[in-house]
Amino acid sequence: MKSVVTYPPIGAIELCTRKNVLRTTFSVSARRVRITTSPLLVKTIFPLSEERIEWIMAARRKIQEKYVPHPLLPTTEIDTCFLKIRFVADNRLVGSKRFACRKEAGAMNVYYAPDFDFSKQEMQDVLHRLLRQILRKEALLYLPMRLTENAERYGFCFDSVRINGATSRWGSCSATKRINLSFYLMLLPADLIDFVLVHELCHTEQMNHGEQFYRRMKTIFSDYDLLNCRLKKAAKDSLFLRI
Repeated sequence: MKSVVTYPPIGAIELCTRKNVLRTTFSVSARRVRITTSPLLVKTIFPLSEERIEWIMAARRKIQEKYVPHPLLPTTEIDTCFLKIRFVADNRLVGSKRFACRKEAGAMNVYYAPDFDFSKQEMQDVLHRLLRQILRKEALLYLPMRLTENAERYGFCFDSVRINGATSRWGSCSATKRINLSFYLMLLPADLIDFVLVHELCHTEQMNHGEQFYRRMKTIFSDYDLLNCRLKKAAKDSLFLRI
């Protein structure tokens, strides 16, 4: 269950309660502060200690210094694994209907009303939300299917997969073999997506990054070092973290 708590000086905090959680965890991303805990521990969360508040505020400042939203213009084109997202003015869009999306010949055209003002920050926020929705939808269609294909091909088993908007990592795997994948993976080429998916599948066998983990990865990817360098460069050069 999720709820939002306003807590000065932090502001909005997303409070998530889950029955299978044994301890309280705190996470800070570019868009939110989240506390995940058991329903039995909710009453022990607040008030937050001064040390915890200071840690959250410092983490937020560090992320905000790094996180610079990519400015979107009418001429902006964004390449995903399978689509080119582009903006197209459409005189038919009037009144409350400001946008329409349509796939056409390998492209996702985002139609907007001609009087839409790209220079306003609130309009930029709207466009970024729309782009994240497109990425999430594409990720839901592709990533679970591709994860299953890789698991079957290389002999892995996983419990479940969830698609999220994580901006600090491409994916993660829990001790119970539950895999989380960021929809920002769709900004990578197909071979790097597979590289990340297999990385998380390897964690279903080895939870750490020890010798056995890397041995398993390198039996699948003989060019492991090259792919790893490409992934790091892609994270730095792409729109990851900035949409």
